[in-house]
Amino acid sequence: MDVVVETEFDFPIIRHHQKADWLLANSATLPESAALQAWLLDPNSLTAKLKQHCANFEVRVIGQQPGTIRSDEARWLGDDEHAAIREVLLCCDGKPWVFARSVFPQRALDEQALQLGQLGNNPLGAHLFAQPDLERGAIEVAKFSPDSPIGRLNQQLGYPAQQLWGRRSCFKAAGQKVLVAEVFIGESIPAKLANEDIQS
Repeated sequence: MDVVVETEFDFPIIRHHQKADWLLANSATLPESAALQAWLLDPNSLTAKLKQHCANFEVRVIGQQPGTIRSDEARWLGDDEHAAIREVLLCCDGKPWVFARSVFPQRALDEQALQLGQLGNNPLGAHLFAQPDLERGAIEVAKFSPDSPIGRLNQQLGYPAQQLWGRRSCFKAAGQKVLVAEVFIGESIPAKLANEDIQS
């Protein structure tokens, strides 16, 4: 499968040594904005939700290569020595809305029922939510400062420096686990809500 890769970005955006402050979503860790909370806590497919907000949805692959599971990711996935790291931009009408990082342990990558190695520029979310036995774990949330790797990516894409919010969940299907983090950036409604939340 031919994959169009965004070559102007250094992959991976999130590196092994960088700090991550993911916390279980609750009243103490969520933003004040109820509208922003609704985006972060929505248990359904984000891909499907994004498609409702645009005429043209696309996945821009930053990279998908073998990598190392971070310590905060190993809490969900275990200490598998071999994994694939996939980072993409989810875009609506040509504008970036989400930076997504997915981690597949080698066992999940090898699972024929999941076909994770053949995603190409297709959205992982739609693929996962099509699995008949899909289970979603607890939602974690995190906020990212303007000088974080994702904050800098947002600015590299042409957007002003601001705080960003993201969410992360571990999905289980076909007996395998996949960890998916989604950070709202760029033109997204949650990024605009996050900016308003800080200014209010």
